[in-house]
Amino acid sequence: MEELLKLLSDKNLTISFAESMTGGALSTSLTKHNGASKAFKGAVIAYSNEVKVNVLNVLKETIINKSVVSKEVAIEMVEGLKKIINSDISLSITGNAGPTLEENTSEFKCYISVLYQNKLYNYEEKFKTNNRNKNINNIIKNVKNIVYNLVL
Repeated sequence: MEELLKLLSDKNLTISFAESMTGGALSTSLTKHNGASKAFKGAVIAYSNEVKVNVLNVLKETIINKSVVSKEVAIEMVEGLKKIINSDISLSITGNAGPTLEENTSEFKCYISVLYQNKLYNYEEKFKTNNRNKNINNIIKNVKNIVYNLVL
């Protein structure tokens, strides 16, 4: 993530996160590096549905009808984040890292939504294992690659 921070700093870009599945690990992966404050504006750790609804303005109906692990929830999370933290890049992540499945889900996966330059990008990542730590670490690497490729 240090390379990503350097790229963002060099391009004078800022980033913020709305994290659910990663529970703050994505933010930690940036803030553990010196100079993170040049690019990282902050995060909302929306681990519970209550925080998704009350802080990020995710609709309860979306969670009920689509599941908390859905593209639609990721989109509503990133849109809510953008209203709270005005950064150049806003990124949300919601998913199921394992070892158990969330209600109304049948596989281990996550959804990532990114707002950058007034465009919305959506990604779905499926996990091959129910190993929670491995899945979270892999998704952090994937997020780094996603953002890196968007800003290059």
